[in-house]
Amino acid sequence: MGGKQRQRDEHSRIRLDPTGVPNLDAVLGGGLPRGALTIVVGPPGSGKTTLANQMAFAAAAMGRKAIVFTALSEPTTKLIAHLSTFSFYDGDLVGDQVQFLSLQNFLVDGLQATGEEMMSLAFRAGAGLVVLDGFRGIRGVDGDMQAARRFLFDVGTTLSTLGTTTIITSEADPRDPSFFPEATTGDVIVGLHYTLRGVQQWRGVEIIKMRGAAPLSGLHGLGLSAAGTVVYPRLEARVTRTLNHGVIPIAPPVTTLPAPAQRARFGLDELDAALSGGVTRGTSTMLVGPLGNGKTFLSLHFALTGAEAGEPTVYVGFRESVEQLLQKTQPFDLGPALQRALAPAGNLTLLRWPPVEMNPDILLEQLFEVLDRTHAQRLVVDSVDELFRAVSDYAPLRVHNYMAAMVEELRIRGVTALFIKESNQYSNTDLAFTNEPISVLAENVIQLRQIDERGRLHRIITVLKTRFSAHDNATLREFVIMAPYGIRVLKPTESEPGIFTSISEGGPLDAQPAKDGNGRSHGTKNASGSSDITGEGAP
Repeated sequence: MGGKQRQRDEHSRIRLDPTGVPNLDAVLGGGLPRGALTIVVGPPGSGKTTLANQMAFAAAAMGRKAIVFTALSEPTTKLIAHLSTFSFYDGDLVGDQVQFLSLQNFLVDGLQATGEEMMSLAFRAGAGLVVLDGFRGIRGVDGDMQAARRFLFDVGTTLSTLGTTTIITSEADPRDPSFFPEATTGDVIVGLHYTLRGVQQWRGVEIIKMRGAAPLSGLHGLGLSAAGTVVYPRLEARVTRTLNHGVIPIAPPVTTLPAPAQRARFGLDELDAALSGGVTRGTSTMLVGPLGNGKTFLSLHFALTGAEAGEPTVYVGFRESVEQLLQKTQPFDLGPALQRALAPAGNLTLLRWPPVEMNPDILLEQLFEVLDRTHAQRLVVDSVDELFRAVSDYAPLRVHNYMAAMVEELRIRGVTALFIKESNQYSNTDLAFTNEPISVLAENVIQLRQIDERGRLHRIITVLKTRFSAHDNATLREFVIMAPYGIRVLKPTESEPGIFTSISEGGPLDAQPAKDGNGRSHGTKNASGSSDITGEGAP
C-alpha cells in the first residue's frame, strides 16, 4: 500500500516549470504549473508583454517550443524588434523554437473560430507554451461578454490536456471587480501594478491567484531593464516563509546555558573594555549622534578591525563615495587600512547607493546577495535614516515590519550589524526607541555627544545599552579624533577634571533653549543658568 500511495502522490504532484524571470519562481512558490492557464493583467506600460515573452524565450531555451499570438494591429515584426533590445532575446530561436503569429486574419470569424485555430496551430507545432498577448484587443470581437470567458476556458482546458502552458496578457486594473468573472477561468493570476508615487514611477507584482502552490503574499518590487523584468520579493514575506512557513515553533526546554558569545571588537581598547570585549556577535547596534561627531570614523574602525581579522565585511554608504572616504581617512592610519581592505585580497566590500528614489525592496535584495556572496560577518549601514526614508516614501506603515524582517535575515546569517543614526545635539542619555520602528535595531546602543566646557569642545562616548551582555554602566568616556589614530578613546584620568561632573549635573550637554512665560526662546542656558544667546534676532 505504501508504494502505491507514493505512486499516486507522484502522479498527483503538479510539475512547476521555471519562468526564467529572476525571483519570479520564488514569488510563485516554485515556478509556473505546467499546463496552467496563466493570466497576466495590468495597466499599460506595466511590463505585461515583456514578462510573457521573457517566459516564452526561457521555455524555448530549455527545449520547449513556444508560440506567441498577437492580437495587435501592428505587425509581429514590430514586436520582435522591440523584444530584440532585451538580453533574454535570442534571434537563433525565432522561427523554430519561438514562433510569432498574428490573429488578425482569424478574428473576423469570431472568438470560437479564433480559439480553435490557436489550438490547432499549437497542437501541430507541439508547443509547450502558448502566449496570447493583448486579450483585451479581441474580447470585444463577440458582443456576448460570456464569449470571452468561454474562449479562455476552452483554450486553457484544451491546451492543458496537451501539457501546454497558456499565458494570456490583458490590460486591466488587477483589482478591478469587472475583471473577476474572466479571472475565474485562470489557474494563475499575476497582477502587475504601475503607479506614480509623488513624481516617482513604481512597478510591482502580486500573485492574486495560484492553484497548487503557496506563493509569497503581498506586493513585490518589479524592475524593467535591458535584462527584461526582474522581481524583487518583499522581504517580510520571505522571512515569514523562512521561519517555518509562518508557524511559530515551540522552543524546547532549556537544560544548559549557552556558552558566552564571541565578541566583535571595535579595535579601541577603552570602548571594547566598556563593552566587555566588544558587541555580541549576531546582534544589531545603533550608533547614535549628531552630525560631525565622528560616527563614520567609529564605524570605519569597526569595519576595518573586522576586515583585518579576516572577517568579510560589507560597508553600505548612502552619502560618501569611496573616493571621499579615502580622502577623509588619508591623514590617519585608517587611510592605508582602508586601501588594504578594499584591495582584491582584502575583506571589505563597499556598497554605495545615492540617496535618491531608492526602492527598498531592490536595495535589500542586492544587499543580501552581496552578504551571501562574500559570506560577510560584519555589516555597517551609514546611515539607517536613509533606509528609513526609502521605506517611508513607499509605505509609511510598512517601516516596522521591514526593519524587523531585515534584522531577522541578518540573524539567520549570523551577521553582526552596526547602524548609524543621526540625533539632535541636545539629546540626553535617556534615549528611547520603544515607540519608533527602528527599535528592533537597538539591541545595543552607543551614543556620541559633544559638550562645550570652558570654551573647548569635548566629544563624549557612552554605552547606553547592551541587550545580551553586561557593560560598564558608568561608561562616560571622552574621545578625540587625531592623527595617526583616527579615533582614540581616552581613559578617565586623561580627561580634564570636571567634564563628567558637568554632564551629571545637567550642564551644557543637556542644555535646552530657555523660554519665557510666553513660550518664546531666549537662547540656551549654560551651567550657571545664564543665557548664551539673548535678545530678539540673535544669530
